[in-house]
Amino acid sequence: MIEQKGQLFFDPEMTGLSKKAIAEMVKEKNEMLYPIALNHFHSLIPSIENMMEADMQWLKMEFTVPYFMDLCFRAKNSVYGIIFGQEKDDSNIYFPLDLDISIRKCEENDIIPCVLVFDKNLDILPLTDDKWCLIDAKALFFNREIKPIIPDNDNSSASFKAMGKWEELNNAIMAYVQDLRDKQEIADILYQSYPGVDPAICWIDKEGMFNWMMIRTMKEGEEEPAFDPFVVDKLSSTGGKGHLSIALLSNSNTKGVLPRGERVDIKMEIEDLN
Repeated sequence: MIEQKGQLFFDPEMTGLSKKAIAEMVKEKNEMLYPIALNHFHSLIPSIENMMEADMQWLKMEFTVPYFMDLCFRAKNSVYGIIFGQEKDDSNIYFPLDLDISIRKCEENDIIPCVLVFDKNLDILPLTDDKWCLIDAKALFFNREIKPIIPDNDNSSASFKAMGKWEELNNAIMAYVQDLRDKQEIADILYQSYPGVDPAICWIDKEGMFNWMMIRTMKEGEEEPAFDPFVVDKLSSTGGKGHLSIALLSNSNTKGVLPRGERVDIKMEIEDLN
């Protein structure tokens, strides 16, 4: 069954989402946490060991709805998904989305799930002695264990590892968002990169018209992905201009494979519906 939340369509069984979960994300999310967290991680740069500047890359830095992780970065060949938690009056840690769903979606996309905890004053709560202040989401959820995640130790190496599916989708979405912002000078843009949720991008064009876009990705040699006609019809019935985009992702050095940390060439084939 496909459910709608505003302009979002998704399959609850595939995504683990519900209207209530998305409402909680919007209602409870404090966007103040993002600059606090980013400033914390940027302050670590002088003390990060065994990594050069190019070894660390931010993949998700903004608040988007829906989400299964708040922030995401690559350290060498490993990708870390950061899930914000907040300590409440009873000293328990609260998560707007079920932590087990976040863990599952991270693991499906070869992302290491981590938790960053804030106290009631929105300060980062150092639950371990490590400078990163990241704890293992799986150890916390399954064993109630506080176990540190330390990206600059042996978790990250320079050996080859291919991008996960979320990285491929996020690359395509962010490439088009950048095109809208920088080339088309569009200011009113909403986007999200939760796999299985459509549309990926919505924006108001210079004529004041609402636009929406569904995005699918493929690599060289893969079968061209299809768009669910039911979802396309539902989105079309809400009005606005519809766009279906297939993004071909490639790397000039590795045919059919996208190594983490290397440049991705993106060619988008866009079908305008209106």
